[in-house]
Amino acid sequence: MATGKKNNSSKIIKLPTDFTGVSGQQLSRDEVRSRKKKILKRRRAIRKAIISFFMAIIVALVGVVLAFTVFFKVDTIKSKGSKVYPQKIIVENCGVAIGDSLLLVNASRVSENLLHELPYVGSVTIERDLPSTLIINIQDTKVAAAIINNGTYILINDSGKVLDKDADILMEGIPVVSGVEVENFKAGETITFKSKENGDILIEILKATTKAGLDGLTEIDVSDSSQIFMRYDNRIKILVGSNIKLETKILRAASAIERENEINQYEVGVLDLRTDPKVFFKAGEETTKEPETVNENKKKDKKSEKITEETVKTSEKTGE
Repeated sequence: MATGKKNNSSKIIKLPTDFTGVSGQQLSRDEVRSRKKKILKRRRAIRKAIISFFMAIIVALVGVVLAFTVFFKVDTIKSKGSKVYPQKIIVENCGVAIGDSLLLVNASRVSENLLHELPYVGSVTIERDLPSTLIINIQDTKVAAAIINNGTYILINDSGKVLDKDADILMEGIPVVSGVEVENFKAGETITFKSKENGDILIEILKATTKAGLDGLTEIDVSDSSQIFMRYDNRIKILVGSNIKLETKILRAASAIERENEINQYEVGVLDLRTDPKVFFKAGEETTKEPETVNENKKKDKKSEKITEETVKTSEKTGE
């Protein structure tokens, strides 16, 4: 009796859930193989995607490292904006050298270096012009006031930064300050005063006058914090009173002076800001007065010396 071979392909296999997705489902061997191939193919694709992803990250990291260390080196440094310092001085004091990484230039450090080393620098921003140029943008700061100290002027801006600690000449339009005694003053650093109250009021006044655009002051007196006064163009005395609502008062003063100048730019008088919110101008009640200067102080010293000499001579004659 002849016997035939069994057809293995038709054999039914009961698969577990992880192969079929449904527990107890009956699949042939061919179907099982097909399922296995699909699963393996999917796993290989996922593995390949993961490897490709990490390879891309590695390549990107290598590119970044090369960009920061090998490529984009500083070849040229330029400066713009400053009318006080030439480009050569700015480049020498910025702290960046030719050959440094352009992408690693620390903007804060460049700013700090220039603000400290070059007092008339007010603000600093940098630009990176790839592949190799660093551009330093400078905004100069201005002298806001002068303080007489030992026969010279300490010049400060409206934030109290010392721009010059021993200027011999005072430029026109810079107010001379009375009523403060300096404690520490170094060029490029913030000035400190023996009386913090008077110093703070002075800085408050300087910031307010800058904001109001009140130029042309020739004197600021903060000797008495309740009776502050200023002088405009050596001809208009401005009675401020206390520093309460100081910014508002100075805005009103700027507006009032502008109106008076339109009528008569040589008018002499007193501008009273003490009656808030009103402003009073009394013409002809303030005689023109020049603020005390370094030269006048020196003249006074010489005059005192002369009087002393004459007194000594008179005493000698009397003794004889």
